[in-house]
Amino acid sequence: MGHCLESVRPIVDEMVIVDTGSTDKTIEIARSFGARVYHFDWCDDFAAARNESLKYCTGEWILILDADEAIDPLDYEKIRDSCLNPFADSYAPILRHYLATGNLASQDGAPVPNKSAYGEGKNHPFYVDTETPRLAKAFDGLGFEGRIHETLRNSLLSHGRSISRLGAVIHHYGKLFADREEHKSKYYLTLAREEAISNPREKWAQYNLLQQALAANEWEVALEAAKKSLELHIDTEPLVPYGAGLALQQLGRFEEAMEYFDLLLDERPGHAMATLRKGSCYMALGNFNVARELMTKAIALEPGYIQSYGCLAELELGVNNIGAARNIALEALEIAPGEPGLYDILINVEIADDDFGGAARWAIKGIENCPERAKAAWYRVASAYLLKEGQAEAGKSLLERGLEAFPGDSELMRLKKMVDIESQSKDCNSV
Repeated sequence: MGHCLESVRPIVDEMVIVDTGSTDKTIEIARSFGARVYHFDWCDDFAAARNESLKYCTGEWILILDADEAIDPLDYEKIRDSCLNPFADSYAPILRHYLATGNLASQDGAPVPNKSAYGEGKNHPFYVDTETPRLAKAFDGLGFEGRIHETLRNSLLSHGRSISRLGAVIHHYGKLFADREEHKSKYYLTLAREEAISNPREKWAQYNLLQQALAANEWEVALEAAKKSLELHIDTEPLVPYGAGLALQQLGRFEEAMEYFDLLLDERPGHAMATLRKGSCYMALGNFNVARELMTKAIALEPGYIQSYGCLAELELGVNNIGAARNIALEALEIAPGEPGLYDILINVEIADDDFGGAARWAIKGIENCPERAKAAWYRVASAYLLKEGQAEAGKSLLERGLEAFPGDSELMRLKKMVDIESQSKDCNSV
């Protein structure tokens, strides 16, 4: 909350906060920034809470942010200038969702490595960009719709207001917190289901249900929502056929899945994620040549989409093309040195090549380059190799770090027990 308010303080005339029942220091922090705080009883409806906040805004223009979002100073002037445009009604800025990994399965947008010039988000390795109206000129009738994924779009368009694109970025950090995202996905799915039941013929209700079912890995629900959306035949979003294909793929129905990916690719032949997913279906069906062609095409379509490299490397490793798998993973690592999945692949490549020293070196590099995303397996591989090669101090040190990060890992505990027994044996022999 504090970071959000600090980031917009230089460009706003007032701050309005609607609190829906926080139990932390939200209200105290908000008031310390001079914000006016109002209370609203939570009623399982994000649009209702948003609309409550609009009641108290007195300015000509309204910028809407969540507590886990921020504006970078590089965009201050752009936002100020946009509000001076006499012909503008509203703007859809870029909503940049920061991610800890480039391997996302359920979003219709390829995560790309973070190489932007913004100070905001500079320490996070990947992001996905979307657009949504968040800056609007106030008028009677302006309001949000939707219990979840609430939007101003419908009220703007129904009142004849224009929505212009705005190159400024709203930096969103919420997706970095995996535990919170998991809880949110389940709760949001419940809300989306209720909304879809209440509005069975509304495209946006089925679309929201599809989004939340994908996020919660509820594949049958996602498939049903996608099919209902397609039945409506109204401005079908790319996520609808993509989501149907993804759900079918996860359910093991690969040939059916490809039909939906083809439906999307007929309209958008440059859709890298659908191309990759179609290739993965061919791989699952044992047609490795076509799978390889499609995965290679996906890389060409979106060179920053790391998952394409990972899938192609896994394919090559699976057919024992060890050198090809290694080269693909190394190429991807040049683009995204902070992607944990690439270290997994390189470790497996070296193990398949009987180079356990190489596997240990990649495990250590993974720990160094992805400290917050390191895996227990990396510590096991590296410490076991170092201990075997007589590098006792380095091996013990890495083992201790692994146990500190993963105190319940049975393999690390077993390795530690073996080290302790060996050490005690040496002590007894020396006596």
